[in-house]
Amino acid sequence: MRAFVLGAYPSALHVEWTPPPPLGRRIAALPVDNEPYPFWDGLGMDHFVERWRSEHFDPSWGRVRPSMMNGTSGRALHERWLKPLGVDPMDYFVTDCLPTSMLSTGVAKRVTGDGVYASLIDTLGLPKVDMQPHPSEGDIVRRAALHHGRIREQILASGAEILVTLGNAAARVVQQMTGHPEGVLTEKTYRQARAIRIEGRSLTWHALVHPAVRPPWDERHDAWIAIRG
Repeated sequence: MRAFVLGAYPSALHVEWTPPPPLGRRIAALPVDNEPYPFWDGLGMDHFVERWRSEHFDPSWGRVRPSMMNGTSGRALHERWLKPLGVDPMDYFVTDCLPTSMLSTGVAKRVTGDGVYASLIDTLGLPKVDMQPHPSEGDIVRRAALHHGRIREQILASGAEILVTLGNAAARVVQQMTGHPEGVLTEKTYRQARAIRIEGRSLTWHALVHPAVRPPWDERHDAWIAIRG
């Protein structure tokens, strides 16, 4: 593999859920399982959703179909992160600091408290929400300390010459693992690749934002792409 990509934690397999009328509003992206693999690009979405539906969904809960949110980060990773580095989508290994999907802030509002899903749990007999809430950056870094051995072994086994971290949390995890002086992303250092060594192997480290990037970092990432154009 030419590149190794490290994210924070997996996204989810999402369904679009419509409760039985007139009980509630449609939820466009309801997480129901870990995504099939890290930074999944949505390939085979119908198959994965149908398998989940047949195994876990009761028709009395309404209707579900694949959500258009599936695979968005994975597709962006291919086009706007790996392609500018000259990395083919078939020539990289990807994993996350933590092994399971978590509730984003936006989704949490819909499935907990007085959100649509939470309000119908008792009425429809829906499963309780058992996903962990979105952790802070510092919490991801602390929890990932338990996975340093796994991450290090995967990097070495991949044979990669390029390491790409996505977001501050993943960058700080690599900083802790390697003792590199720079971890947090800054505008000044964003365009500069970093040289690191992991158990004697040299890698070129690109500490980049996550594909779910927000302003002003989207513009900074555009500038990073332009340099490589």
